Amino acid sequence: MPTVWEKMQWRGIPLGATSAWGATQLQLGEYGAGERGVLITAGVHGDEGPWGAWAIHKLLRGLDASAVRGRIRVAPLANPLAMQADRRNAPVDQLDLNRVFPGDAGGSYTERVAHILATAGLRDMQYVIDLHGGGSWCVNAFVFEMAGGRELARAFPAPFILQAPERAESLTGYARWLGKTVTAVEMGGRSAQEAHWAERIALGLRRALQKIGIIAAEEAAAAIEAPQPVSRSAVLRPAQGGIFLPAVAAEHIGTVVEGGRLLGQMLQPATYTALEEFRAPYPRTALLLLRPFMAQLEAGAMTYVVAQPA
Repeated sequence: MPTVWEKMQWRGIPLGATSAWGATQLQLGEYGAGERGVLITAGVHGDEGPWGAWAIHKLLRGLDASAVRGRIRVAPLANPLAMQADRRNAPVDQLDLNRVFPGDAGGSYTERVAHILATAGLRDMQYVIDLHGGGSWCVNAFVFEMAGGRELARAFPAPFILQAPERAESLTGYARWLGKTVTAVEMGGRSAQEAHWAERIALGLRRALQKIGIIAAEEAAAAIEAPQPVSRSAVLRPAQGGIFLPAVAAEHIGTVVEGGRLLGQMLQPATYTALEEFRAPYPRTALLLLRPFMAQLEAGAMTYVVAQPA
């Protein structure tokens, strides 16, 4: 039987953002029919790179086309110039795509991308799943729950689930304002476990599509352990620049560690004397995001996201 990947219809919407006129496009893929539809996006932030797209394609290549009962629309590369540069924001205008919705058809590159996603992407869709992750510099392990989207969020085999902040100018915030059911997934990133995380996200996508009726009930995916609720999330950042040396590895992401545990430290670049330590701040500290590799960091760089298990 053919897969959804084999049946997917693609179209490129020109962005006209570089001196190579017409060379940059936003690719949207679609398959299915009926009133019920879901938009799945990845790569809104370019430094999160191809990991979400990999999960989308794992889903599409493993999904029997005959099982689909609605419409699946995908934007696996939502911010092409940012991913090309391996940066969070596109170099041409330095705007955060997830802070400019609903965008502007006549604006800068990022505003035009937001406009396309807000119109051609969201049009006629009742559900939105926005895939994020650690990407090229860190690993993430949680999912955001948003008002009305509890079932959608809990479809994903994420270690932790966190109440999402209200940001009307984000893709999911704008979609919620339009009355759609949404979730944002923060899983995976560069590490030795890349394939493992891509498979987990793909499993979550399959489960989510089954729960909202896009996939026939008989195509239900395997059961998962429910994500653990967390609260009081905090971002740990260095007070000054230097060399970052991690003390916990990629396999620790998604785990709970004891309070006071050393997570990593900042070192003076020439002498390698310790400048600062990062330690687990709560009696039981959930690791939602961490940097698994040695790196040169500026003051204020995001280094860890931690939370307290509920």
